[in-house]
Amino acid sequence: MRPFEQVPVQRGFTMVELIVTMVIIGILAVVVLPRFDLLRGFDEIGYRDQVKATLEYARKSAVAQRRDVRVTIASSLLTVERQQQTPEGEGAPGWLPLNLPGSNSHVARPPPAGVSLTPADAVITFNPLGRASGAALAFSVSGGAGTITVEAETGYVR
Repeated sequence: MRPFEQVPVQRGFTMVELIVTMVIIGILAVVVLPRFDLLRGFDEIGYRDQVKATLEYARKSAVAQRRDVRVTIASSLLTVERQQQTPEGEGAPGWLPLNLPGSNSHVARPPPAGVSLTPADAVITFNPLGRASGAALAFSVSGGAGTITVEAETGYVR
């Protein structure tokens, strides 16, 4: 070999480097992957807030429009309707869809996958004074995101 002659460079990884890399990836997979399930809690909290906002909107609409407004909960899906007839008897009896704010629909977004509302089937009617029909109702969202209570006497949603 002559001085200053370049030796061809071999490219690649040694077996030790490959094994160390695989061990590090394995450790990260065991430690980090289970933490990705934390996003589920955000879905539950978001759905709880959506249900609460929908119930509050129904109550405020009943007072503002001087008409009964009902929220039907079927399979954790909320539908909002207002009575066509006023308390004074004006208009035809029946129910009309009441569009939700920022939406062209009277049906709230369905719950995210794996999130549910208990009880899943109920009807709440708010009268023109804002009172809820029947006794106080309590709803809970799966995963312990919290309880939503509708007070019967005042219609207050908390």
